[in-house]
Amino acid sequence: MKPVAAVVLALVAVMGMAAMPVAHAADADDVAFDTTFLRADPKETIDMSRFARGNVVTPGVYPADIWVNDTRVSRDNVRFVGGDQGGSARPCFSRKALEVLGIDFAKLGAQADAAGGDCLDLSAIVPGARADFDFTEQKLSLSVPQKYMRNAARGYVSPELWQQGVTAGFLSYNANTFRTSGAGMNSTQSYIGLNAGVNVGGWHFRNQSSVTSTSGQGTRFNEIATYVQHDVEKLQSQVTLGDAYTTGDVFDSVAFRGAQIATDDRMLPESQRGYAPVVRGTAQSNARVTVRQSGQVIYETNVAPGPFEITDLYATGYGGNLDVTVTEANGRTSSFSVPYASVTQSLRPGAMRFSATAGQLRNDTLQNRPKFAQFTAQRGLTNLFTVYGGGIAADGYTAANTGVALNTSYGAFSSDVTAARTVVPGQDTQQGASLRLGYSKFIAPTHTNVTVAAYRYSTAGYLGMADAASVRDLALQGRDINAVQRQRGRLQLTLSQDFKEYGSLYVSASSQQYWNRDGSDTFFQVGYNNSFKYGTYGISAGRTRDARGQMQNQIMASVTIPLGRGQHAPLLTTNASKIGGASSTQANLSGTAGDENQYSYNAYGTYANAGAGTAASNAGVSGVYRGEHAQVTASASAGSGSNQVSAGVSGSIVAHPGGVTFSQTVGDTFGVIHAPGAAGASIPSVPGVKVDGRGYAVVPYLTPYGMNTVDIDPKGTSSDVEFESTSETAVPRQGSVVMMDYKTVSGRAALIRAPQADGKALPFGADVVDGAGHTVGVVAQDSQIFARGIEDKGAVFVKWGDAAGEQCRVDYALPTASAKAAAGYASVQARCVPGAFGGLSADAKAADAKG
Repeated sequence: MKPVAAVVLALVAVMGMAAMPVAHAADADDVAFDTTFLRADPKETIDMSRFARGNVVTPGVYPADIWVNDTRVSRDNVRFVGGDQGGSARPCFSRKALEVLGIDFAKLGAQADAAGGDCLDLSAIVPGARADFDFTEQKLSLSVPQKYMRNAARGYVSPELWQQGVTAGFLSYNANTFRTSGAGMNSTQSYIGLNAGVNVGGWHFRNQSSVTSTSGQGTRFNEIATYVQHDVEKLQSQVTLGDAYTTGDVFDSVAFRGAQIATDDRMLPESQRGYAPVVRGTAQSNARVTVRQSGQVIYETNVAPGPFEITDLYATGYGGNLDVTVTEANGRTSSFSVPYASVTQSLRPGAMRFSATAGQLRNDTLQNRPKFAQFTAQRGLTNLFTVYGGGIAADGYTAANTGVALNTSYGAFSSDVTAARTVVPGQDTQQGASLRLGYSKFIAPTHTNVTVAAYRYSTAGYLGMADAASVRDLALQGRDINAVQRQRGRLQLTLSQDFKEYGSLYVSASSQQYWNRDGSDTFFQVGYNNSFKYGTYGISAGRTRDARGQMQNQIMASVTIPLGRGQHAPLLTTNASKIGGASSTQANLSGTAGDENQYSYNAYGTYANAGAGTAASNAGVSGVYRGEHAQVTASASAGSGSNQVSAGVSGSIVAHPGGVTFSQTVGDTFGVIHAPGAAGASIPSVPGVKVDGRGYAVVPYLTPYGMNTVDIDPKGTSSDVEFESTSETAVPRQGSVVMMDYKTVSGRAALIRAPQADGKALPFGADVVDGAGHTVGVVAQDSQIFARGIEDKGAVFVKWGDAAGEQCRVDYALPTASAKAAAGYASVQARCVPGAFGGLSADAKAADAKG
């Protein structure tokens, strides 16, 4: 054969193998391979039948990411059962599992209604459905016609997937000490903040406390809050017993000790949280509906002829009118606009929030803490109207509120009135009302956002519950009740203007007046931010006036420039400010370091001039290390006549079914990873966190009621450990601690060169199995076998046909683990002795016979 012909034929063979079809759980077309280029000896035969139908799935149970119509819904162990002769196994599901995946059996025929058992064939039950299993990615993709799917909002996670978690406990701590010295005085302040929790079943016990110590004042223990919490799925709410805060949707939020049940919007699908209008229209044919906001496409869907509703738009800040385009099958289009602006009280049509609280006001400054009960409710009626209100009954105090929120093309408005009556011991009863107005609007053509515009006016006799409790407490003590300032009016405004490539401008202003105090508190600030070729800059100016009428001006300017272009390039920030008659200038150098940005640092220098020849300078450094088990901070500074040093450490100790693990500070809802033998593996989403020597790690924060995907990076683990999956999914309930198990296979990895006894090379592609019949590798070029998951000493078997001369045995003895090559696996030489494959156990022979 001429060299050119040999090259052409080799390329054809390689292209044929590259074109091998992807394996499906349903079927695959047969492919024939020419093994000429795989044989070292022309007389050899190599069995390639296992590749003839693609990557055939054999019966068994496999962990898989389950996707339905291109949306990931869960991760679970899926059982595959035998299919057609020589074909792939198919996945089987129980009826309950299919319902959890979103299939609506009410839309299927009588055959589906009668379907039972725990191994249903999806394609047989649902017309047009198909299951594809990508074995290498461990991904099971289910394609189901939309008309057989249950109607569900985007981001919907079935409550059946919500995880209660395991029995666990944790103690989070934040300890720091701060020492200053100068002018002949030394002072040390130390603080330890503690947050402890215990989960038993669906109940979550929490306690927050602190310990403070100051030079000359001793040590003090502070009890901050203790409570127990449980969710109520049917009411989409949380029950809290103990110390908590009332919701601030209708009345001002106050701290209490008692019981509360309140709506938890996190139980809703992401596309149902917050306010967004329902888009209604009519299609004349099979049409495509496109929704745009400020020129950006935020939603597209296909609709059938007739009326349609879009109820699962994601909330987008404070809004911006929606432009809707309906494209018919013949290409004809029609458009209309839907007003979209919202205030905090706005709800979607049909949505509802409520809260009910009973307990005692929690305020350590009061000698007489009143008992009270409060109820609030909000209901979205239409795109235009949301109504809300509530009532409070307390010792010597009652209040009632009613209001409405409007969504119009001119912006979102809210208006409510609260009437209150306070019985003041030994004095006249005070009663009055408070009117509150709110407005929000995004003006798309000019990119102007009026984010908050609120005004509140209260009559002289009106008191909120917290103020009423203070007034009654002073009266019971015989003290002057005018020590409590009664608010008369309050105005707030926040406005932002985006100039695109020319930067952005913001304005913020507020003013408050009181009935029993002269003057007003006023604040005004305007600022501008932009970027330039080398960094960013900003400038702001403000003016404040206190109740005594004293004015103070503030001017600040800053510039930030990156010193380099690399990942860890530090940032240089300089700023100058002038507050009243004092001015200061500061330079900051900050940045991060480490492969996972686990180190951060900051160095600064400041020069201040208070006027009248008074000047001072100060310089300091600080650093943070985010480690596997804790976060450590330290700082030091020195200046004119004084210096300071501080140090701190924060983290958590977590007790779980697998033992005790030290971690970074955890939130209220978190996860514990279990990956046996995977010490050193890292969690990319949490810098600094690695799996410990016992195979555990803590993911400090998880989103409750949402699909959380946590990946593990095997880099750093032993080559003797293989992950069956490096990604797991969790859907924790609020406050739960979930275990996330990553299946691993432990055993030595080795590169064994084992030619046959007569020196001939082993056939390329031949299977390599262990004594139990489990595949541990494949023969590569030059009789090299890369085997994983084998013992330190033993035998593996090579088979490339059914004849006795087409099987052989390799006895090996690996070097000690400490003598492994730098590549992370052992390398040994051996021989493949013929005729030994028959020495397998009966079970192993049976396993081999099944393929």
